[in-house]
Parts: sequence; structure tokens; C-alpha cells
Amino acid sequence: MDKADVVIKSNAVFTGDGLETFKGGVAVRGERIVACGDDAHLAPFIGPDTEVRDFGDQLVMPGLIDSHTHFAQGAFMTDPDFAVNLIDCTSFEMAMERVVAFADSHPDNEWIVGCQIIQFQWEVPEMPTAAMIDEYISDRPVFLQQVDMHTFSANTCAINKVGITTETPDPAGGKILKDADGNLAGVFSNNAGALFMDEVYDPAPEVVNASFTKTAKRANSLGITTIGMVNPTFVSMENPFGVLADLNAKGELPLRVFMYTDLFENETMALDQIKAKYNFPGTQVEWHGFKQFIDGVCSDHTAWMLEPYSNAPESCGEAAEDPERMRAAMLKALEWGVDTRIHAIGDRAVRTILDNFEEGEKLYGQQGCRHSIEHNETVQPEDMPRYAELGVCPAMQPWHMLLDMADLAKDDAVGPERAALSWSLHSLLASGAVVHLGSDFPVVGLEPMEEVYGAVFRMLEDGSNPEGWFPQERITMADALRAYTYGGAFAMHAEDRIGTLACGKQADICVLDRNLFKCEPAEVLEATASLTMIAGKVVYEA
Repeated sequence: MDKADVVIKSNAVFTGDGLETFKGGVAVRGERIVACGDDAHLAPFIGPDTEVRDFGDQLVMPGLIDSHTHFAQGAFMTDPDFAVNLIDCTSFEMAMERVVAFADSHPDNEWIVGCQIIQFQWEVPEMPTAAMIDEYISDRPVFLQQVDMHTFSANTCAINKVGITTETPDPAGGKILKDADGNLAGVFSNNAGALFMDEVYDPAPEVVNASFTKTAKRANSLGITTIGMVNPTFVSMENPFGVLADLNAKGELPLRVFMYTDLFENETMALDQIKAKYNFPGTQVEWHGFKQFIDGVCSDHTAWMLEPYSNAPESCGEAAEDPERMRAAMLKALEWGVDTRIHAIGDRAVRTILDNFEEGEKLYGQQGCRHSIEHNETVQPEDMPRYAELGVCPAMQPWHMLLDMADLAKDDAVGPERAALSWSLHSLLASGAVVHLGSDFPVVGLEPMEEVYGAVFRMLEDGSNPEGWFPQERITMADALRAYTYGGAFAMHAEDRIGTLACGKQADICVLDRNLFKCEPAEVLEATASLTMIAGKVVYEA
């Protein structure tokens, strides 16, 4: 019997497909796992040259899979020399003081970018107008982003720089807001924010390479081995995927990247053209399907609902894309047998997308596809069984829930009855659907423990609601970790390679610095990686 190169042992091993941990470990030879089990099972694989590493009570588990990121923009937004983070600002004045300080300390930055605003924390819970920003900075372009990246603000200098006027038409799926006199307000919703992206998110190649590499290595330090990188990239670079692939080939970007590109490319390109465009052989950057979005978010009434908003009874929200265009593009993807992922937050959006998947299955069969609905924040009970029936995997990002929970943004928007249907993690799992967890980075940080904490406890960080927000939708630690490993692998058609610790699979492994199954809630948030391995190669070690 060939011996293992390394054996990783612990008193707490979680394989990704069980309900609890066990004492044992995992044996690795080359890129693959050759054994996983108790000490007796591992003993035959240990030879004189085998490195045996015992991590005591630390948790050994599969590498974490963040199934939903906008990695390219996230790399820039989390670069402290590219943008200033405003997530903890409790007033417009506080935010702008920080923006001014950033501008002063970065005199050579062409754009002043502020990100992750939670305006619901402000006395006036609205994104700032151009005039408001102009009072602080008027001679340099300022571009501010709401935390969920569905609403944006710009000062007059920025608006003039990109050439927007009162005559500029609203882009499809977006609105250029105007005041009562018809003048530009400086606030832009959904796709209207893209009018600024070509200018803001196209930095020099050296900035791109540094930001991408730094962010991939930070992901490794959190135990992440694979990301789903979903459209839109929110950057104007011609092909950020090619940059990632080049860095990966050089060994400078140690991360599996599974791409989901713009669904609407199938309107003008054939499938073989799309596959060729995103083919990067010899790298861990792989094309896995399509992604688009049908609506916005509940907090600003851009999610598409079946019934009016409780705090905006004149509105049910609206589709961010023409529903018939979405249907046609989805049906073509389903005819091709390509995995398709759609952002749907409102209950009408969810139902519409499920209807499209159902129509596609009736026309073309399931074809082994693993489609996904992203976010699923409001799902009516009658739609719950349809996910498993149609083979649709719900993607969830629990930290979004905590953001809305802190300011009661969801409760206020949809009212108590529909709020109880929000982020139905337990119900979706119980229905038989394969749930996969992720972050939606950079809407929130890459930190997977924040998502795990949200899923398991549904509790604010300060512990002020210890019973949890609609606690019946809590899930177990095992379910949360399984959704962050096996769930992501399954949804992305990779469970034959990664996602569990099993003989023959790629040795994507992380060791967390504590046993999450025995942690108090606050300790979960503090957990980080001690070791991260991708295909048998250590890519991070504390």
C-alpha cells in the first residue's frame, strides 16, 4: 500500500456529510484524499516519510466553499487604498467626514469611492443627494454605494464626468432619480449604478493584480478554497476572469474560481463561443454556467413582491429586467442544458423564476442541471416544495438577514406575516432542497463564520435577541457547515471532486482554530483558519 504524504489528525473531524464530528483524521497523497476515518483506519497509510500533524481539538473539515461572490469588485472595495468603508457610520455627516479624510489621504485617486453604506442607520434613512455630497467635496468625483449595491449616490462632479444629464434615459432595470423639478437628484438605483462602473472600476493592471492576489490569500486565511464568482462582476475590465486565470496559472491566486457569467450573452453568442471565451485550461478557473437578476431588495422596495409593501402600499416593487426577456434567455439556457442562477428576493420574483425553470423542464427535461435561485429572501409556503421537485438549489447569505434585522428593515418593508417567511433556511432544507451558503462579497465581508453564525443563531452580534429572529428557521451547526461545503459543491456540479472529506476526492481541507460544535455563539464569529489546503497543497498556515 502506498503511504500518505501527510495525515491530518484531530479530536474533531467533520466530513461534510455527517451530523457530528469524530476523533480521527484524513490522509493525503499528492492531490487526493486516500483515507478518512479513525486512527485505526489511518494507520496503514502512515509510513516513515509521512508527515503526521495533530491539531488537537481544532476542527478539521472540507475546504469552505463560498458559492456567491462578486470577487473582482470585492477585491477593489476591500482594498483600503481604493475605497473607504462606511458600514458602521450612523449618520450622513459621519460618513462624509470619513470620505473627506479618505480623499485628503489619497490625493492621486481619480475617484473617491465610499462603500457599504447602511442608510437605515441614519436619522434620515435615504441615500444622499448630489447637493448634499457637494457641500463636502465638489472638485473631485465621489461615488457612494449602499451596502447591498442596489442604490448609489454621486456628486455633481461625478455625474458630469460620466456625462449623465436630465435627458439620459433610464437604463433597463434601473432608475436615474430626479427631484420634483426634474433635476438630477444624484441617486441611482439598480442598473443605473452601472453608468459609473466603466469609470470607477477599471484600475491599472498592477492595481488589479495586487488586489486580486491579496483577496484570494485572505480567502485562504478564512478557510475558503472555492468561490462561485457570479455575474455581474461590477467592474469594467474587459475580462477579469482571464486575469484571475493568469494569476492562478502562475500560482499567485490559490483559489478555485467557478464562474457564472451574464445570462444575456446567450442572446448574441452560441454556446461553443461562450465556452471558448471562458475556457482557461490548466487553471482552477472554470466556467460553470449563467447568472442574472430579476429584482432588487426589500429594504428599498426594489424586490418584486406579490402584494404591496407594508410601508409603501403604493408599490409591489418591479422586475429589474423585462420578465419576457428573462424567460426567453432562461429557456435557451435550459435547452442547452446549462446551469442557470437567478437573483430573486421578492416572492413574486421567486415564483416567476420557479415557473421559468418548470417550463424549461417540461420542454427540455432536467438534463442533469443544477439550477439555483440566489437569496430567496421571501418564499411563499406553496412555492417551498418546488425547489426540490425542480432540482433548484437555493443560495442563501445569512449575514444579509442580520443587516436587515438590526434596523428592522425587512420587518418594516413586508410586515410581520411575510417577515416570518424570510430567509427560510430550515424550511428549505426540510423540503429536500440542497441549500448552499455564501457571502455575496463585497455586499458583506468574505468571512464565512459570519454566515454560519447567522444561519445557526439568527441572532444579532450583541446577543440582544437571544431567541433569534423567527427561531423556527434556525439550522444546526452540522447543516450550516454542510451547506458551506457539500451544498456549494453540489450546487456547482463539483461534489464528485470537492465538498466532503472522502477517499478519492481532491484534498481541499481547512482546519479551523476551534471546534465550532462546542462554541458559544460569540466564539463562532472569532473562529478562523489554522491551515488551508487546496489539492493537497498548503496555501495558508497560521
